[in-house]
Amino acid sequence: MTSLTPLLLSTAVNIVLAQTSPAPQQWIGRCEPVNAVVVMNQALTEGKTDAEAFAAVVAARSFDGSKACIDFIREASMNMREGYPRTFQSLWMN
Repeated sequence: MTSLTPLLLSTAVNIVLAQTSPAPQQWIGRCEPVNAVVVMNQALTEGKTDAEAFAAVVAARSFDGSKACIDFIREASMNMREGYPRTFQSLWMN
């Protein structure tokens, strides 16, 4: 059974891109999986949805728009699952 997480993440990215569609250089950051996990966990702890949490990752410029970066973020959440359980649960258990 395929996971809905990549679909949710890509939907969140599309929503953010649709709302903030200036030049791509203004919103694309570097792929920083560890920072993305921290930002996402903080947003989820504040009660935000998965899409809002991923939008916070994009706003923090920790996502470069690639599918590989999503995989790196998921892998980082697996490695950091004890310290950041909400991100792990959001990306792997839903």
